[in-house]
Amino acid sequence: TDWIGGVQALINALTVMEIALLPLLYYMIKDAAGSISKAGRMIDLASKLQESSGKFLAAEKGDSLNAENYGWFVEDGWSPFWSVNATGSAQEIAAEEKMLTKEIEAVQYKVESLLSEKVSAAMIESTIDRLNETSWVSKMEGYREYIYFLLNFIAFYGYLLGILVYYFDNEEFQPSYVGTMKMGLSNADADWSGNFAGDVMWTVEPVMIIASPTLLRQMNPKKAKVKTA
Repeated sequence: TDWIGGVQALINALTVMEIALLPLLYYMIKDAAGSISKAGRMIDLASKLQESSGKFLAAEKGDSLNAENYGWFVEDGWSPFWSVNATGSAQEIAAEEKMLTKEIEAVQYKVESLLSEKVSAAMIESTIDRLNETSWVSKMEGYREYIYFLLNFIAFYGYLLGILVYYFDNEEFQPSYVGTMKMGLSNADADWSGNFAGDVMWTVEPVMIIASPTLLRQMNPKKAKVKTA
């Protein structure tokens, strides 16, 4: 039948793909905005640390400290044991209770050192450097997500034209909005151009996905290390 073969089946599959792509486009925008917003919070925290030599946390009595930025003060990021280990046997549960106690003690010690008036200058300096570097990465990842959105939106729009010209094949009786969406092109030109644009975008995107981590590492403006004799 037309539902499982022929052009109609192709259009049905294309329609399902277009619908499935809509939430992905939404989350690309959401993730991009979240990454850039996170970078802004990191830069703001680094500025406060720089201006107060790390003492603003003590002055505010830890009001600015939360689960998110606590992890920024930990050199390799905060990764509590429960984020990687799953609960299993009774022996594992007993072991986790001990690990939880150690985790709480480690967090308490770290927080007390951050709230101390005599907070280590070396720790503050390393934290500022780490925040500046990580914020740059987060910002670039946000921009990259916007580029992914643009590529996928062009592909979405291009393939949508193929669906439109299939259902509105008579150009003389097409609604005005269809002609507008086709940008004045004929059905044949809109179908070909839309498919070409979609194919190009979905060829460029995987190349960018593969290459972007290496590119970001090379572009990262890390602080130059000065060797002392």
